[in-house]
Amino acid sequence: MKIRIGTKGSDIAYRRSEMVAEWLTEAGHEVDLITVPDVGDRENIGQLRLGLLRGDFDLAIHRMNRVPKDTPPGLVIAAMPARHDWRDVLVGRNNLSVSGLPQGSRVATGSPVRQASLRRLHGNLDFVDLKPDLTTCLDQVAAGELDGVVTSAADILVLEREEEITDHLPTMPTPGQGALGLECRSEDQELIDVLAEFDDTDTRVCVLAERAAVFNLDLADGILAAGRATREGVLSLRVDIVPEDGSKGLSLQMGLPTSELHAVRSGQRIASALRQRGAERLGRPDAPEKPAEPEEPRPRPSSLAEARILVPREDGAMAAGLREAGLTVDAVPLQRRIVLDVSSTLDGADWLAFTSTRAVKSINELGWTLPREAKIAAIGPGTASALEELGYTVDLVPTEEAGIHALLDVFPEGEGRVLVPGSALLAPNMVAGLQQKGYKAQLIPIYTMQVLPEAPQDVAEAWREGRYDAVVVLSGSNALAMGQLLGWRDDVPVIAVGDSAARVLERAKVNVAGRTDSYLARDVVDLLEKALLGPSR
Repeated sequence: MKIRIGTKGSDIAYRRSEMVAEWLTEAGHEVDLITVPDVGDRENIGQLRLGLLRGDFDLAIHRMNRVPKDTPPGLVIAAMPARHDWRDVLVGRNNLSVSGLPQGSRVATGSPVRQASLRRLHGNLDFVDLKPDLTTCLDQVAAGELDGVVTSAADILVLEREEEITDHLPTMPTPGQGALGLECRSEDQELIDVLAEFDDTDTRVCVLAERAAVFNLDLADGILAAGRATREGVLSLRVDIVPEDGSKGLSLQMGLPTSELHAVRSGQRIASALRQRGAERLGRPDAPEKPAEPEEPRPRPSSLAEARILVPREDGAMAAGLREAGLTVDAVPLQRRIVLDVSSTLDGADWLAFTSTRAVKSINELGWTLPREAKIAAIGPGTASALEELGYTVDLVPTEEAGIHALLDVFPEGEGRVLVPGSALLAPNMVAGLQQKGYKAQLIPIYTMQVLPEAPQDVAEAWREGRYDAVVVLSGSNALAMGQLLGWRDDVPVIAVGDSAARVLERAKVNVAGRTDSYLARDVVDLLEKALLGPSR
């Protein structure tokens, strides 16, 4: 079969993808690698999952120690190949070991667990981030610009720089370290069957147990968990609770049932034992606050004026338009916009196509001035207004609808270069549509969206208690953030705006009450009226 692998372009990610591509090719399959913009480890997992759910590619490869607790509905970790070396290692300047690092040494590491463990091993180190990437930091050690890099042996092995390792650390890893997860859509049974050939039962059992142990602990801020399982006749699982400041924590090791069926239950069992030993009390006051009594759910609305609508993104044209139609709207961002460190420019463009007000804000924050010779297109009136407020003339904007399809419908056929300064998460159909019209089109990623650690408490409570009558989802990343932070309710209608949102919601098995490709509030109001009041009202 033909398999498209989505990968970010960093050395480690691309080499891992090439390795899996080689396995699949040797098994007789045709493989393409599709590179997505590199926006950091945490954000890239969501970006790859969004691409899978949208259908941009078929397979994504994750480091299991970076994967969040829950797999989004519609996706499955179909295989975990045999784990590589799970240990933490030091690449030290002048062949230094950890014990030989001078006081105040500058050490790069991206893991809070590693930092906490190193504070216990070595009293005084100056930690810096692994920026811009591991390869650069290793080169800085070789040049004497850094005293050391602490990372996983598996990452060093992928880069084929194992001869630079100067020490193997006696530290516990984060759960899943050294293991890969091959993720695809749960509906792609043929691909799941292909990937099953690369699954290693020992690795899967150990990783599932490690993750279950840590994810079933409610630890205070500043309290971290590390875990490592081995499977040799019996499943031996050790979990360390490590305060971030390097002070004394807890450690527990247990022998547990070894089958895949019992892996998660084994992790839950050791989590329960750690809880009894006070793991969840570390770093917390003795008297927990009493939870507030839940409010009664709202009755269903008899008119749109009584409806309370959740728009899970920042206030903007959609929320304003719904309010103008008489609805009560809570516009609540579940993601934060992060402007990227951009080396590209917009010079030489014949057209600039803007797909959101976020892109306009990001351009302004970067301090960029749009080239005078380029024509400007906007996805809708809100984006056009944002550009005009900055003093630019918008040459093309759809009037009947707003959205990618609407802009592509009115975009003239032609030649030349079209640049799309926008989100690293932008669906590829915008650029593909412009290319079909004859242009050399290219996405210039200038920002990305990062899911917040948690939803605002009042919004989470209102959602949980059924005080929203409908939710309007405006993008695929919006849908992923909503599912991750709030979840979905069968009794609350969901309106999908745009193809990306609709695809993600469909594959997540969310019951969509209505969908539109138009980002104009009036079209969403029509769908809300049908969903809440029925087609005859």
